[in-house]
Amino acid sequence: MGNKDSRADLAFPYNLPDVFNTVVQIAPILGMTVKFADSMRNTIHLSKDMNLITWGENITVYLGILPDRRTGVTIISSSKLGTEIGARKANFANVTELSNALYSRLPGGCPQQQM
Repeated sequence: MGNKDSRADLAFPYNLPDVFNTVVQIAPILGMTVKFADSMRNTIHLSKDMNLITWGENITVYLGILPDRRTGVTIISSSKLGTEIGARKANFANVTELSNALYSRLPGGCPQQQM
């Protein structure tokens, strides 16, 4: 992960398919394009278009079952070009926006506890 990338690790008390489907459903509402959603590998690749400060971003969402049976979600946003001045801010905004949307749709979610 580059120094301009942004990451969030979340956990939800819902089954993995429900969380997976929620990510796929809310991404377009947030202006993100679903490029690839692999339910066998529990991975979703999203893209955000170019704007005034960046060439766009790639967002990858990884899902898995945590030891406490919650669904873990890792969101990583990275710049498509990686050299833009506003890349860090855009990546942080993508991760925050997607995290907040998931918290709204899936009440009871929280940041993962680091072990």
